[in-house]
Amino acid sequence: MNTIILKTGILFLLSGLIINCYADYTDELLKLSRIDLLPRFQEKVISKQISSYDTTGGNDDGFSGKYSYIRKENGNLVLAELEGPGIIHRIWTPTPTNDTIQFYFDGETKPRIELKFIDIFSGKQYPFKRPVVGNEVGGYYCYIPIPYKKSCKILYKGDRMQFFQIQYSEVSQERINASFPEKYSDAENEALEKAVSLWSNYGDNILNMLHYRQEVKTFSKNFTIRPGETIPFFTLKKGGRILGIEITPEAKINERFKDLILRAEWDNDPVAAINSPLSDFFGYAFGKPSVKSLLLGVRGGIHYCYIPMPFDISAAMELQFLKNSLNTQTEIPVSIKVFYAETKRSANEGKFYAEWRREKNPETGKPYLILNKSGRGHYIGTLLQSQGLNHGVTIFFEGDDQCFVDGELRLHGTGSEDYFNGGWYALPDRWDQAFSLPVHGCLGYSIPLARTGGFRFMVTDKISFEEEIVLTIEHGPVNNTVPVDYVSVAFYYSDTPPILNDLPASDLLGRIETPDTLEYRIQLLPVKSLSNGATLSRNNFKDEKSGQNYNSFKLETYNNGFARFELEFPYAGEYKLLLSYLRCPEGGQFDVNQRQIPVRRDINGYAPENTFIEKEYMGNLYVDEGANTITVMLKGDQEDQKTLTFILYRIYLVKDI
Repeated sequence: MNTIILKTGILFLLSGLIINCYADYTDELLKLSRIDLLPRFQEKVISKQISSYDTTGGNDDGFSGKYSYIRKENGNLVLAELEGPGIIHRIWTPTPTNDTIQFYFDGETKPRIELKFIDIFSGKQYPFKRPVVGNEVGGYYCYIPIPYKKSCKILYKGDRMQFFQIQYSEVSQERINASFPEKYSDAENEALEKAVSLWSNYGDNILNMLHYRQEVKTFSKNFTIRPGETIPFFTLKKGGRILGIEITPEAKINERFKDLILRAEWDNDPVAAINSPLSDFFGYAFGKPSVKSLLLGVRGGIHYCYIPMPFDISAAMELQFLKNSLNTQTEIPVSIKVFYAETKRSANEGKFYAEWRREKNPETGKPYLILNKSGRGHYIGTLLQSQGLNHGVTIFFEGDDQCFVDGELRLHGTGSEDYFNGGWYALPDRWDQAFSLPVHGCLGYSIPLARTGGFRFMVTDKISFEEEIVLTIEHGPVNNTVPVDYVSVAFYYSDTPPILNDLPASDLLGRIETPDTLEYRIQLLPVKSLSNGATLSRNNFKDEKSGQNYNSFKLETYNNGFARFELEFPYAGEYKLLLSYLRCPEGGQFDVNQRQIPVRRDINGYAPENTFIEKEYMGNLYVDEGANTITVMLKGDQEDQKTLTFILYRIYLVKDI
């Protein structure tokens, strides 16, 4: 990379906020760590996104690469031509390559940024430094700000670009002093290191690392709450701001009913600013803690939120314990800390709001609505739990997000896990389990339970709106046809409260139910152990009669070898066990056990040619909630030394009601 040195602006501190003599790139880097600036409105900012989405409405959002560039130039692909002034905030892809990517600024004929596409995310080339860049849950992300004063052209020197998203803002002339520097100054290096340090400490209490110049006070309260009670836990009758909340329930939160409600009210507004089941607000997934991010989550039982919440004249927060027949707990001891400052909301800040929604089986042909808000403000985060209503598939997560701002579609995604900076659900070591990163992550993934979800917070890439914002996500690849149960929490700042922010009827506060049939595919099926010389491999087998190919497990042994598989059950009870498998010329007899208890013995795995057996009943299992195992034992003759085979395609469990 060639180098040009940018000079740095002089910084002054006033009421804890940085003010500049002129716009400066150091400021943009500092915003990566300036959580205190989250409430501040963005002046003259239009948030937009370029992505590889299928503009015809289909699902080719990057598979073919057809929609992943705007034109070709000397055999290379032009991904974007942005008119300045502006700032690129986020770059995402699940398909990085070793091909070169170039960024040309202000009509220059030589790129200021030139590197392998994958090295935007790898952390190998400065200033693209982890964890401000990185990869996990199948996606690669970059949050290094890339300003451009007049223009930015992005050129990809490869045969095919697949999935990508580039989120950027069009800004005022005053904000951009110069385009991306070809060499960081000392001040810029220091600003980047602050971001790296803060993001590396995600999941911890970060308040002592933030730029609060005012005195931070701590209010603590311990109490026991019982069903039917509402207990106020923090009240301030003067202007100020909440900087952090830590709530520690000293008992397990009910998984069957969302009965513990967190509520907040600012300035005696008639509508609650926060009115959400506590578990969903703090990033639970299907009744269990999942999120541990920079801003919000659960660590060691402490439910924390460090999103600043300014107000004008008063604040009131409370916890409500709903009465319900599904609730078996008589009381919950709770310990709470509120970190706050007596610095009231300034004129250029919004108030914080969190809106909880749930919709079982959204209407066919219409996307799920995450937020519809009028007023001025900016959007900063999404939590989304997704439970499919059909077994064995998570295809509902093929749906794209769409964000309409001030009546215009400005951001269009390429798939649900892509919106959460992930990629490639159902593949091992990609979007396959709960995993938290500083500002995004996967809430969990299970094909058998037909469920997943994700979270994403927006620090520098927050989406500004002047009049209204509408954020939706599809359920299914096209036309919103896949049945699903969605639960979401939308986080934003605004100058006006929502029109309505009430909890729905109690039937929507009940447990998220899984389908009665659980389907276990081999891609993500945990194999707990093998024994007696058995080998297990994935193979593609063909049914000779139908010509159908089956991606299957192949178990081979000659001496009573077995494979033990771990199965996840959402609820305790009795289930029917069915197997889909192939009989083959090398097949032998096999048994199926639940630990040491026989489920079925002496099943015939032999056929003169490959023959598919679909959903053969094996017997009933009696299981506890959570992980359970079944064992398939292939019965060979040690003296014969003949290798026998069992070919497993699917495992099905049907709840026996």
